[in-house]
Amino acid sequence: PAVLSWVGRWIELGRVRRRVDARPSHHWEAWSSYVTQYPWRVLVVAGLPVIGLALQAFRLRTDVESGDWLPPAMESAQALRDLKAMGRGAVVASMPVVLDLPPGFTPLSERSWNAMHHLGEWILAHPGIGSVRSLPSVAGVHWNPVTPLLLPLALRRAFVSQDRHQVLLDVLPDERADRHDLARLVRGLRASDPAALTGLTGARIRIGGVPAFQVDYGDSVKRRFRSIVTLAIGGTLLALFIGFRSVLVPLKAIALNLLSVVAALGVLVLVFQDGHGVRWLGLERPVGGVFSSVPLLVFCVVFGLSMDYEVFLVARVREARRRGRDERAALAEGLARTAGVITSAAAIMIAVFAAFALGHFVLIKMLGLALAVAVALDATVVRLAIGPALLCLAGRWNWWPGDTAAPSDPTRSRRPDASAAT
Repeated sequence: PAVLSWVGRWIELGRVRRRVDARPSHHWEAWSSYVTQYPWRVLVVAGLPVIGLALQAFRLRTDVESGDWLPPAMESAQALRDLKAMGRGAVVASMPVVLDLPPGFTPLSERSWNAMHHLGEWILAHPGIGSVRSLPSVAGVHWNPVTPLLLPLALRRAFVSQDRHQVLLDVLPDERADRHDLARLVRGLRASDPAALTGLTGARIRIGGVPAFQVDYGDSVKRRFRSIVTLAIGGTLLALFIGFRSVLVPLKAIALNLLSVVAALGVLVLVFQDGHGVRWLGLERPVGGVFSSVPLLVFCVVFGLSMDYEVFLVARVREARRRGRDERAALAEGLARTAGVITSAAAIMIAVFAAFALGHFVLIKMLGLALAVAVALDATVVRLAIGPALLCLAGRWNWWPGDTAAPSDPTRSRRPDASAAT
C-alpha cells in the first residue's frame, strides 16, 4: 500500500487494455444471476462430480511400490543401476544394528559373543535378509578363551565401539528384498525383548539405515498429521468467526476447503495409484500409492490458498449487503465482482503447479498434480458454484449470530462501512 500510494496514477502507465468502467464482466454477471436463481440445481450439478472425486481418496495408500523412482539421468540413479547390475544393489538399504551391552560385560566375553550370534541368527531368519555381518560371523569360529587374542585390531575397530560398550551387526538385505519386509523387521526388532533375543538382561538394541529412516519418517508424518490438521482448522475457524462474526460462514469455508483437498487426493489415487493417465506424466507404470508426505503438504498449501478465495467472495458479499442489498442481490454482486480476481489468481497458481507436475521427481509430480487440480477445482467449481449456492440457500442465517436483520429493516444499523467505501 505504501508503494502504491507513492506511485499513484503512474501505476496505469503502459497498460495495454483499458476498461471503460469498473463493472464486472457480463459473463460473470449472468453466471451470478443464474446461481442465485437456481441454487439447488447448481449445488447438485457442481457438487456431485467433486464428491465423486473426494470418495476416491478413501482408497489412498501412503506408500509406493518398490522401484527406481529417481530421474534416470541423475548420477545417483545411474550408480544405483550399476550396483544392481553388479548384484550389489541392496547395499544402499543396509541396516546397522547396535547392541548396547549391559554394565560389566565386555564385547569379547563369551556371553557377549553368544548374544551377537543369537541376535544375528534371529535377524537372518526374517524374509528379505541376505546376510548379517558381526564379530562371530566374520571370525567364523565359536568363542574360546584365546579368540579375543586372535582377532585382528582392524576387525575389532570395525565392530566394537571405542568405549567397548557397544557392538555392531551389519544387516544386508537380499537383492530381491521387499522394503515392506524390511519395515516389518525394523518394527519387529524394536518391539522385541532384547533380553530374550540376546540372553543379556539390560541389553538394548537400536537399528538404523534407510529402512529404519523410512519407518520413522512415515510414523512421524502420521503422528503429526492429526495435530496439524486440528491446529489449521481451529485457527481458521477462530479467525473467520472474529472477522465475520458468523458461525455458518466459517463452517462452510472449512467444509469446502476440506472438499477441495480430498478431491485433489482422489485425483492422485486415480492417476498414481490406479494408473489412469500416468503415462502423460512421463511414468511407465503406476506408483501404487503416494509418498507419505504428500497429503500433509497438499493440505497445508491448498488450505491456505482456498481460504484466500473464500475471504475474497464472502467479504464482498457482506459489503454489498451492508450497502443495502438484499441477500440474493448482495450474493450476485459479490460473486460477479470477485470471480475474475479469483480465477485470475488461480490461473497463476495452476501454471506454477502444472510445471511441477512436468518435473522428473515423482514426489514433485504428485505435489504438482494435486495442487494444480485442487486450485483449479476450488477456484471454479467450489468457490464460484458450490460456495455461492450454499450462501444463497442459507440466506440471512449466513451472518448469525451477528447481523441477521434484512437491509430494509429500520432497526438495522446504518453505520458506514469503511471497506465498502474503499
